[in-house]
Amino acid sequence: MNSIADLFKAETEIEIKAGELFGIMREAVKAEFLMNAANCEVPYSYAREMATGQKEQAAGEDDPTVMSAAIEIHASEVAEAVKRTVLQNAVGQQDTNAPTKIYQMKKDAGAAGEGSGSVGIIRKNEQRVEWIDIQDIIRKGRAGVSLPVGTEINFELKNGDQATAVIVAQDHYDQGDVVFWLRKIVGRGSMNDDDANEGGFAASKMRGYLEKEIFNLLPDALQDAIAVHTVIQIIDDNPVDCDCHLFLPSEFELQGRTDWSEYNGQDKQFEFTKERRNRVAYDDDGDPCWYWTADPSAAYTTRFCAFDTGGYSYYAYASADGGIAPLFVIK
Repeated sequence: MNSIADLFKAETEIEIKAGELFGIMREAVKAEFLMNAANCEVPYSYAREMATGQKEQAAGEDDPTVMSAAIEIHASEVAEAVKRTVLQNAVGQQDTNAPTKIYQMKKDAGAAGEGSGSVGIIRKNEQRVEWIDIQDIIRKGRAGVSLPVGTEINFELKNGDQATAVIVAQDHYDQGDVVFWLRKIVGRGSMNDDDANEGGFAASKMRGYLEKEIFNLLPDALQDAIAVHTVIQIIDDNPVDCDCHLFLPSEFELQGRTDWSEYNGQDKQFEFTKERRNRVAYDDDGDPCWYWTADPSAAYTTRFCAFDTGGYSYYAYASADGGIAPLFVIK
């Protein structure tokens, strides 16, 4: 006995209503997008949300981690790219030029043709993401695409405070690493109880405070993802190092030179902080604030280096109450 499928030949003509045809095309496009997501190893939660159109909330997670990034594009080219992609996916075709075109859109965003009428638009795209997903992206070598420098990740500390981590560099200390800066300060405190900088960051009260107090406020999943980093300083012509999960940036890492501290011969400037405005840290109210670096002053035994509200380096007494904006590394 023949099956119903045997009744249809390659060129069989059938009648179908426009609404039904639209439904078939819609499901075909959805299937194509999901297959692309699987091939590109998009985290499963994103793929599910894309298919259902509904944001998901992880069980027991009241304040999900949010990742955002600003992308500059041309509005007219985006509309054309979306239209082309949807139409071609609906009929089972692939546009081999699409990736190149999208790359060109981003590359040429600041050089629109004169008189073309196209404009540059800055859009902020926010997605819910988990720290295990971020670590997975980094370990698979996809951070350059999925986690570009400047990406902000907003999350909640265990005490209920909101935190913001900005990606400031990639492949910085080691190949494959990503450096995050808690640009929104996580508190205020002194480098030491007295005005002394002997032993540098390794011997400071601040180092212990970061490792014991601040680190324990981070979500457990983030604690598990953070790699140990070795801070190296030159103090009185001698190298001093210490291993940390959370650590303060050096003056050189932030501005690419040392005005008040001694260069350790190894530090490189962060890609993100090559613009002075990106060296500014903020408090809970969103106001600029001064904050500590790890470097002891090279000229005074009573002070550590810091950055002011304009993103300029200077120094302050070690017992002063400064902003705390540490770094961490995931690799």
